[in-house]
Amino acid sequence: MLCKHRYMLSGNVPSRSSGKGGYADRLPGGVSASPDCCDAAPRDRLSHLLPRPLSCLLASVWCQRAVRVALALVFVAAGGAKLADVRGFAEIIQHYAILPVWAVGPVALLLPLAEVVAGVGLLFAVRGSLAAIAAMCLLFLGVLGYALAAGLSIGDCGCFAPGELPEGVQDGSALRGALLRDLVLLAGVAYLYAWRRLRRRMG
Repeated sequence: MLCKHRYMLSGNVPSRSSGKGGYADRLPGGVSASPDCCDAAPRDRLSHLLPRPLSCLLASVWCQRAVRVALALVFVAAGGAKLADVRGFAEIIQHYAILPVWAVGPVALLLPLAEVVAGVGLLFAVRGSLAAIAAMCLLFLGVLGYALAAGLSIGDCGCFAPGELPEGVQDGSALRGALLRDLVLLAGVAYLYAWRRLRRRMG
C-alpha cells in the first residue's frame, strides 16, 4: 500500500528540505514525519473511536500547529490586556476573596506576566511552556469553580481585560461562560499533549 510519506529513522534517512518536501516535524525517539498524510502503521485505540479522516486531521502537523498557535495567542492577549490595567485586575481579584490583601498586588502583576511568557514560549515551542499553560488553566478552573460554588456575583471574571463583561451580573452567567471557555482551552492543552502519541501510532 503506497502512501505519500512513511516514518523514517532520522539517523538513517535524511529528511527532505522544506523547499521540496515540506516541513518535517521531529517526533520523540528520533522519528520524523512529514505533515501531509497518515502512515500505514497500526491504529491505536483512539483512532478506532474516530472516523479515519478526522483521525488523520487531528494527527496532522498543521492541525497541531493551529491549536498551538491559537492557544498561545489567547494567553498572550489575555496577559497583555491585564498588564495594561494591573490596578483594575487587582480589584477583580479582590472580588473573589481568596487571597490576603497583601498578595493581591503581586499576583495581579505576576500572573499576567506568566500568561504572556508561557504564551510566547508555546508559540515558539519552548519546553515547559505547555505545562505552565496547563497549570494556569487548572488554576483558573479552580478559582471559577470556587466562585460558582460560593455563589459569588462577579460581573467581570478577569479572564481578559478588566471591564470586558457588564458589571452587576447576578445569575453567575459570566462565571459559567468563563468556566466553559477555560474548559475549551484545557481541551486544547490535552490535545497537544496527546498529539505526539496519536501522530506516532495513527494509521
